[in-house]
Amino acid sequence: MKIAIAGVYLEASTFSVDTARERAFVEMRGQELLDSYEWERRLGPLVDDVEWFPSLRAMGNTASGPADPGLFDRYVGEIVADLAEHGPFDGLYLDMHGAMNVLGREGAEESFLRAVREVVGDEPVISLSMDPHGNFSRELAELVDLAACHRHSPHIDTWQTRERAVTNLIETIRSGKRPLKAWVRVPVLLPGERTSTVVEPANTVFGGLIPAIERHGVLDANLWVGFAWADEARNAAGVLVTGFDAAAITACAEEIAGWYWDAREDFVIVVDHSGDWDEALAYGMGSAVAPVFVSDSGDNQTAGGTGDVTYALARTLATPGFAESGRSILFAGIVDEETVDAAAAAGVGAVLDRAIGAGLDSRYAGPVAGPWTVVALIDGYAEGEGVQGAALENGVVSVTVQRIPVVFAPGDDVAWKGRRKPGLSWWPEATGFDIVVVKNGYLFPGQVALAADTFMAITPGATDLDFDRLPFERVTRPLFPFDRDFEADLTATLIPSRP
Repeated sequence: MKIAIAGVYLEASTFSVDTARERAFVEMRGQELLDSYEWERRLGPLVDDVEWFPSLRAMGNTASGPADPGLFDRYVGEIVADLAEHGPFDGLYLDMHGAMNVLGREGAEESFLRAVREVVGDEPVISLSMDPHGNFSRELAELVDLAACHRHSPHIDTWQTRERAVTNLIETIRSGKRPLKAWVRVPVLLPGERTSTVVEPANTVFGGLIPAIERHGVLDANLWVGFAWADEARNAAGVLVTGFDAAAITACAEEIAGWYWDAREDFVIVVDHSGDWDEALAYGMGSAVAPVFVSDSGDNQTAGGTGDVTYALARTLATPGFAESGRSILFAGIVDEETVDAAAAAGVGAVLDRAIGAGLDSRYAGPVAGPWTVVALIDGYAEGEGVQGAALENGVVSVTVQRIPVVFAPGDDVAWKGRRKPGLSWWPEATGFDIVVVKNGYLFPGQVALAADTFMAITPGATDLDFDRLPFERVTRPLFPFDRDFEADLTATLIPSRP
């Protein structure tokens, strides 16, 4: 049994001014890629007779703006050439996200799958692993045979999802019988900050997937919430159920779609406290516990924000009374590579007379003037990376600046382990602040473990939770929450197995 491995993986906000270029991706090929999965350890005898062909997996360090078209074409071209040269294959495992956008184009995953199918033909079984914050269109459902997406947000089940995708792939090849597919588009588009499975109703909706699989006797069932910060026609929630009984998979898909549709009004911000930046700052200043973790959600680095928006920082410095309040605040993870270089050259204790931030996205506030004292130089987690960030302070606030947009979280955070490199090694110092501002939306487990309290700041940016401030034009309407007075057609489309 011969199985190829490949993938082009990125979560891209079309509202971002950034473009994902080569440095935004971690490329793995050949044996290094195969070794990263450790299939023998994870799946044991199931893979004893598998001959793997690892091609290329290009995975975004974190989310970004749209990908450079030439880079995307190069990645796809390399994978397609590999498949043409080293085939034929019994199956393909594609490690994907589902929310990639290529600058000036739509449907990145669909175009990639079309190119793959064109070269390998109908015979190989194709299985995807995906993120529920991606989009699963009807075209994707037609192009693949199997798909598996995370059932938890934050994604603590990344490896379980990959294992499910590969297990179903191998067992399908071995059986010689491909499943039927039932697909439903659910006209709802909600962000992860409203659909986290740590709270209701997502806990119940996603928690019902495994019982539904068992009750209907189907192979697998998956629910995507779609990607909220891209303006594409395909962006919406979706359901895919696979199995061998048409009536069973249809009933299961429509049941799951109905759960999600019926709960649409109940999906609210997943924290107890939320509001605009002024409300967030006032909450942190008045808190009797520390640290209060505040999400600067409009510049969410895990969803496509540039990470250099200075709106919250500038507004805090302009807030009357904050400097005299005695409250300590850390703005963590502002992307500013030039300032990192300047701090590294000057050294700890040096004073930098320069403005920071807003190098890419200055739509909401400009660079924030110094002087800034270099408190520490920050190494990355991986050995040999060298200086990846710096801690600065100006007598009123503290900031960490870093080279690339990666979330400020502990290196062993379960939601990130085995996926992408999180945070910086200065993480333990965050315990000493009254308020810690992080550039993500819902908090990750490691952040929650440190936080004494939390607040979701609804700030402007490429990942704004206030959809009224974003220029949506291409999404397919009607679509909740843009439209509310309509009835959804949740009839499942039955897609036959490929020849």
